Amino acid sequence: MNLKELSRPLEISDVDFRVQSINNGGYATILAYKDARVDMNRLDEVVGPLGWQRDYKLIDGKLFCGVGVFNNETSQWIWKWDVGTESNTEKEKGQASDAFKRACFNLGIGRELYSYPIISVKLNADEWEKKKGFDGKERPTATFNLKIKDWRWYSEFTDGQITFLAAKDQNGTLRFKWGTMKPKDKGVEPSYAPASGGEPVSEKEVPVAVQEESNVAGLLKKDQSVDVDIEFKVEPEVDKDREAAVADYEAMFGKKPHGRMSTETILNAINEESAKRLSEHLKEDEEPNVPEEPEEEIIPTIKVSTILDHIDEIASYTNPSEFVNWAKSTVAKYIETEPEDIIDTFKDYCNNHYSKIVKK
Repeated sequence: MNLKELSRPLEISDVDFRVQSINNGGYATILAYKDARVDMNRLDEVVGPLGWQRDYKLIDGKLFCGVGVFNNETSQWIWKWDVGTESNTEKEKGQASDAFKRACFNLGIGRELYSYPIISVKLNADEWEKKKGFDGKERPTATFNLKIKDWRWYSEFTDGQITFLAAKDQNGTLRFKWGTMKPKDKGVEPSYAPASGGEPVSEKEVPVAVQEESNVAGLLKKDQSVDVDIEFKVEPEVDKDREAAVADYEAMFGKKPHGRMSTETILNAINEESAKRLSEHLKEDEEPNVPEEPEEEIIPTIKVSTILDHIDEIASYTNPSEFVNWAKSTVAKYIETEPEDIIDTFKDYCNNHYSKIVKK
């Protein structure tokens, strides 16, 4: 058993893709992410079904998940812990699933997703439109012709780092390409594969006992060690894109969006608020409000470095490849410390600049 195999890059068929946002120029930002079942499959493959376990603890009202793997060389369990956030539906289960996936990131499973390039795709005219929201403002919105779930993807890695990524749509048209492909035999076409997904198993096929045991809140209330495979309970069909958008909205505004708001409207509201806050932040940096005659001594504070400090550097890049490498390394530097909305704001600025320099 080689525990390094846990951090082996995921197959492209194990990765999910979703549209995060669409700008006014018709460019869509696409996010790559993993499902909890991918983590369980990798753990089963590397250490065996009996070679790993997980535990849950409530700390200050927050649910933490620990994933332990048994090291045969030292005859000891290795534990990694992380905290989860609630989902819009089935809060306890969503929180447990998120904590589990984050703990598996700490073990190295899917960590290469952080090094994926910024996936910015120019949409066809029939794949997006501008729609008026409840506030009367027009915002770019995906149409039913944008079928990301039907796209096929191809990736290559060197020493665990992604070096090539490409995607073809449902019609076989190349829609995205990044990096340099390794030399291939003449006439050999690389195998593009569908992303992760598929029809969920009917909930009727899951034993009732498993469904009852997967109630994380109930297990914690009974002060039991949550050692069951919660993810083996089949999830009902939910809109993952909307669930992620609602979670981002709650983090941004501190409340849930109106039930009649579409996913696109929610994402546009998040993008607008991010841009507004960024503008206010930059304005404060340009015109600091300092008291003229303070009555008491003011102790200077140390300004903490933030990813927003790098926005002014964006315009200095004219080479798309150099710019993508710089943007990736900058995001990687702050991904663990910055809030998601700030990271997403920085990415939106990068996407807009990228679309400009690619056209030149």
